[in-house]
Amino acid sequence: MRASLSAIRIFEAAARLGSFKDAAGELGLTSTAVSHRVRGLEGDLGVDLFRRSHRKVELTQAGAELLEAARAAVSLLDNAIDRISSETRSVTLTTTPAFAALWLAPRISEFQAQFPNLSLRTEASHTSIDLERTRGIDAAVRYSLSTSSEGQLLVRERFKAFASPGTFARQAETRSVAVLSYRWRSRGLEKLALDAWETALGQHGSLKVISYDDEHHAALAAVSGRGIVVLSDVLAQHLVSSALLEDVLPDASIPGHCYRILVPNRTQADRDTQQVVEWLHDEMRSLRT
Repeated sequence: MRASLSAIRIFEAAARLGSFKDAAGELGLTSTAVSHRVRGLEGDLGVDLFRRSHRKVELTQAGAELLEAARAAVSLLDNAIDRISSETRSVTLTTTPAFAALWLAPRISEFQAQFPNLSLRTEASHTSIDLERTRGIDAAVRYSLSTSSEGQLLVRERFKAFASPGTFARQAETRSVAVLSYRWRSRGLEKLALDAWETALGQHGSLKVISYDDEHHAALAAVSGRGIVVLSDVLAQHLVSSALLEDVLPDASIPGHCYRILVPNRTQADRDTQQVVEWLHDEMRSLRT
């Protein structure tokens, strides 16, 4: 016998989210309707797909096997529908606000020129999203510890001191150096970086610290000539190549973390998502050498 596609889609959502209630919310159904369709599917197949308890549902071995196939089937259907319903296709990428603003945004026009029928949408957040449970996100660029093994490595970073052309020389001459600080996401790395540059920059005069909320705000303040920012060379790459910032201490740097690309199981076979992944790798090659 053949199960209905609608029942498979409902099962996939319930299995992925681990909740009939959450699946109902995603699909615009009632929890009762989801439970009824799953019961009907189990009856048609003659096996239990879930172990039910008071607060949650868990997949049985048969359910886990069906989920693997259902994910691929739902992904293929959604991708085909997207292509049929619109000439312009889209891939949604989640990443940090700084990566989105400083690395990705300046390259969007190049991406569009290379892929004129593919739209790259960005969701910027410091919150780490569960890609397997969240529909609508096709891939993620994550800032990770250098020892992390999740996803595919895009690039390893180094932190360096940057300022707009001539700013450091002027401030060193007056013996008053402004350091543009920001709220670091890695406390251990923050202390290492700031201690290193306090020593290096302090040789050129007294230090005045100006604080910003996020690293891309501090980077843009450095572009306007406010002072020196200690920034990842990954995030500074476009600003340096555009001559908006310069490396003020070329011989000084410290290792940071890395950026990795993660793709959920449901979009790994998607051609558009893979094109975005390959493009990201291609764009990062200049930083790996």
